[in-house]
Amino acid sequence: MSDKYNILLNIKKSLGKFILDVDCELHQKVTAFLGASGSGKTTLLNCISGTLSPDKGQILFGNNKLFDTDLKISVPPDKRRIGYIFQEGHLFPHLTVEKNIRYGQSKTKRKNRYSLSQVLDTLEIADLLQRYPNQLSGGQRQRVAIARALAMEPRLLLMDEPLASLDGGLKSRIIPYLHHIKNEFEIPIIYVTHAISEAMALADEAFLLSEGKIIANGEPHQLLTAPSALPIANMIGVENIFSLPVANSDEQRGVTELEIGNQLLVIPFIDTEIGNLVPIAIRAEDIIISLEPNLPISARNILRGTIDGVDDQIIVSILVEGYRLSVKITHEARDQLQLSNGKDVYCVIKANAINVLWNAS
Repeated sequence: MSDKYNILLNIKKSLGKFILDVDCELHQKVTAFLGASGSGKTTLLNCISGTLSPDKGQILFGNNKLFDTDLKISVPPDKRRIGYIFQEGHLFPHLTVEKNIRYGQSKTKRKNRYSLSQVLDTLEIADLLQRYPNQLSGGQRQRVAIARALAMEPRLLLMDEPLASLDGGLKSRIIPYLHHIKNEFEIPIIYVTHAISEAMALADEAFLLSEGKIIANGEPHQLLTAPSALPIANMIGVENIFSLPVANSDEQRGVTELEIGNQLLVIPFIDTEIGNLVPIAIRAEDIIISLEPNLPISARNILRGTIDGVDDQIIVSILVEGYRLSVKITHEARDQLQLSNGKDVYCVIKANAINVLWNAS
């Protein structure tokens, strides 16, 4: 990988009782930092951007020192050429889309490495230029915010949970645009999120943050689907992560079937070969427990399993063909169904509640 993607982060920053203590090197085009709320993700981005000054350490981008306490170097934020994209976009409400975008462009006199029209075409927003932010959807506002960041010709893009304020449908439509940015512009990206699916779809490497410290790192697919990732998944809000082999994939029917032992799990169609492992995630609240297998419902998946634990927070642990599913229920449901260890039950899962943790394209 080119040196232009190399970033060294060796910094400490205290904010009250919270301490960010990060020491790592980034070498890939897109790096994701994952962690729960309060883990230090935004603090880290603010230190990189220069809007927050670390207490000590150094930040190197290629051969450029952005921050170094020993050498008393602290490059001002406006001199770092870093684009910063926030959750809400933060567009200027009194400016049109075009003026919002050109606000960033006007800050530089460098010769364009790519044209503004290329940015507009990539993000498909050329027809929005005369609108105001209050006339845009949430997804459109985020695309405009990305365009404004690109217009300043940054050497680095920071993305602070840019999809967090969007619903699931909008997220799935925005991720391809982020892929286009990754593929078409030679700009390294640091992407912070608590969503495993976003890291899987976009990142080349991932670091896991907990209480201000890095607790694991590696290639996203291997890191986040390994058995050791269960505590990580719980930390960032996904309780069930598995890699399952493809048994059948039928584009005409619009479904792909995954093997879970001797049973099948149906998901929406993905273009992949038989036998390939597909990483998936299922939230505990998206699984329903039934005592009967033949329910008159639309859910495509009814998996047979056995309860092997119920905790005080009403998370039921169910073994399905050697895989452990965590299922969230109410006290009332537990009592009504008389759930206890060793009881045979059926896990009901809608196909669209199963998140594929990659971008098949």
